Amino acid sequence: MKLIMKLKLIYILTLSLVLTNCQVETVVDPDNPPLSGVLNNATKAQLRSLVTGLEARHRDYFANATQMFGSFAREVAPFFQSDPRFAGDWFGTTTYPDFFSSDGTYLNPYLAVKQANTLIQSVENTASVDASEAAGYVGFAKTIKAYQLLWPLMQQYQNGIRIDVEDPLNPGPIEDFDTALQAIRSLLDEAKTDLQNAGSSFDFTLTMGFSTPADFLKVNRAIAARAALYAEDYAGALTALSESFMDLNVTPATSAKMNIGPVHVYGNSPDVNNPLFYVRDVPTNTILIVYPAMIDDLLPGDARASKFFLRTNPVTYSAIPFEGEYQDNRWNTNVDPIPFIRNEELILIYAEAQLLAPAGTNDEAGNAINIVRNTWGLADYDVTGKTDDQILEEILFQRRYSLWAEAGHRWIDLRRTGRLDTDHVNVTYDRGDPPSSEVLITQVSPRISETSWDENN
Repeated sequence: MKLIMKLKLIYILTLSLVLTNCQVETVVDPDNPPLSGVLNNATKAQLRSLVTGLEARHRDYFANATQMFGSFAREVAPFFQSDPRFAGDWFGTTTYPDFFSSDGTYLNPYLAVKQANTLIQSVENTASVDASEAAGYVGFAKTIKAYQLLWPLMQQYQNGIRIDVEDPLNPGPIEDFDTALQAIRSLLDEAKTDLQNAGSSFDFTLTMGFSTPADFLKVNRAIAARAALYAEDYAGALTALSESFMDLNVTPATSAKMNIGPVHVYGNSPDVNNPLFYVRDVPTNTILIVYPAMIDDLLPGDARASKFFLRTNPVTYSAIPFEGEYQDNRWNTNVDPIPFIRNEELILIYAEAQLLAPAGTNDEAGNAINIVRNTWGLADYDVTGKTDDQILEEILFQRRYSLWAEAGHRWIDLRRTGRLDTDHVNVTYDRGDPPSSEVLITQVSPRISETSWDENN
């Protein structure tokens, strides 16, 4: 009996020793460090890393906005045979009650917003930067945050979005379109003040260009002009444009002048590629195709035709009853940068604001229209005797080709001006007269709603 007790005691002591020695210390994943490491007493190196992360997140909406919004407005056609939900959902021929084809312009922007919020909180809780340096970080973060919030708002439209998402488990209410848009504009104005207090240089480096507070302030004001246009505050748009990088002096007119603006930068793995680049004219079952109406409606002599590459081998897809004849011709490599707001857009915002602002003039709107037309080899548009609606039609037509496949401007433009109809959106699947198959736009807003979130959480 004593021997048995001794053996039990030896077993217990040995087991205790083994368990004690086998305890494993918590190991921090270097690729996913906890936020606590930057939210308090962050170093300058950590703050700069957050900026780099925010620039990376800042790109992630672009592919989905171009593909989905562009499909809605029949700018592009998704020959994505890897999954039929894309063409079916975006062309309105099928219904998928899930998040699959539209999370890129909803979830991705909110991830960027989260990154911006983390950067702002980190700056507020550290002594490693002085006041002007801190203002630079915060002004940059608020500008990108505001820009990113525009994308879920453009997607949800009158459904509204949440602006206050700093606490993901206790977010603020869903704000209606007007309230949310005003909050975005106010955030841009806050960022403007921060940038004005940021001194002559940033404490970090940007890859998008416009890398000083004064220059980035011009980007902030360009975004503010776009938001003002959406709010139908045309006088506000003109004020913002006057403080932006808009350049109306494009004589001689050149495409280089039109392309001035900040860019999304891409790279090879482990970075991400330009999401709109496809090798020209190779056999493929996954490619974004130019919608046929874009080719049909081109004006003779319009040099913007160079955006479209005619394939010698058209692609086919059973879900889309027309051949894919043209593909995007704008990108030469898979790492080409993509502008996210350009001088050409600002000139066309200026034209629309001049047309519709109380103190604007039709002649000045016409001058801006003709800056764009002349750049691309088209004769002047004469506004004499034209109604405001006729001139607006011309502006929207120029936007259609100038801003083609740049994150879905066409769909946003037609919706905000009440033109989502078959006169403005060619919804036919087949080219020719008469069309043999026609599908109306049965769904012009993604099937996403947060209305059940509050009920379930």
